Parts: sequence; structure tokens; C-alpha cells
Amino acid sequence: MTLAEIEKACAGVDGVVFDFGGVISESPLMSEWEVYPYCAKLGVDRAAVDRGWARYRNIFDGGLITFAEYYGRTFADAGVTITPAQIDDLWKLDAESWIRTLRADTFALMQRLKECGKKIGVLSNMSTEFYERLYLPRCAEYRTILDAEVISCLYRLYKPEEPIYRLAESKIGLPPDRLLFLDDLEVNVLAARSFGWHSEVYPHA
Repeated sequence: MTLAEIEKACAGVDGVVFDFGGVISESPLMSEWEVYPYCAKLGVDRAAVDRGWARYRNIFDGGLITFAEYYGRTFADAGVTITPAQIDDLWKLDAESWIRTLRADTFALMQRLKECGKKIGVLSNMSTEFYERLYLPRCAEYRTILDAEVISCLYRLYKPEEPIYRLAESKIGLPPDRLLFLDDLEVNVLAARSFGWHSEVYPHA
């Protein structure tokens, strides 16, 4: 869907809930993610990085392991040891890439919807370190217009599991059939639909 079509879809609900990465911010995965070539230089190829994502990213975003543990496990699975300095480099390449560019078009949409009387929420998988070090200081303006904010690490829950969607419903105070969820990942969109929400894949910038 285009942004114009997304905005039309918003007319039929009372609340709109936005993901963060790829929706409020531009996704670094839409281009050559700097993490891949850096890890390759250390002997961890792209396939191993992706396996680490599949195995550990949700529990990392769920606040159950730290950034160092996430990459430590990913590297250990590939038979490579990672140093504290390399962890620091990866923080800049991974975490900071997810907030490098905040999308003005999304913020403008959020503001228009708020002015039209819609409740606005954020539902995002986000690690404790990212939330505290990057999201809170850099997204203060966004947070002023939110009626609900459900961040995975704060509740030890994560998408696409049902409990985090139910929590978001209770926080925003609307039933699922009056909510529209916007996410850049189809797996999260399909999960929302299966739980009774309206949901659409958000267009990339």
C-alpha cells in the first residue's frame, strides 16, 4: 500500500498503532547493512549473522539478553570470539543504524491522525539498551503525541506473539477491531490480523 492508501485505511478505525524500525525510522535493511561486511572481516559471514538474528534477536529485543550477549552468542555459534571493542563497533553499526533517519512522512501522518481524534500508539520490538540510550532521547517529540507505548523489553514480550498485542489493546483502551497496526514486516502484520486487528504492511521510505 502507498502512504495515501494507508491514510485512507486509518479512517475506518479509532486507533492507529505504529511499529518503530522501518516505520517511524528508516530500516537499514533496505540497503547493504553495515553489520554484514564488518562481521565478514571478523570471520562471521552473512548467513551466520542471519542465523544469530533468527535465534537471538527476539529475546534480545525482549530484554532477556544484552547486546553483548546477543553478538557474543552469534559469534560463538560461528566459532569466533568477539572482543569488547568489536562489540562497541557493532553497537554503532547495528543499533545506531535503526535510528539514523527518522521518517518525516510518518511523523506528519501521526500528527494528522491525532488532530482527527485518533488514538496513537507505538508497538515495537526494542532492546533495553536501544530504548534507554537511543529511543528515549531522540524520539521525545514523537512520544508527546502517543496515547500508548508498548516496547518489548519493558514487558519481556515481543512480536509476533499474541500477548504483546493484547497488552497494546489494553494500554490504548480499544478493542482489536477498532485498531490498525502498521509494521514493515509481514509476519507481524499477519499476526495482528490473526488476533483481530486491522493491519497493513507499511511502505518503505
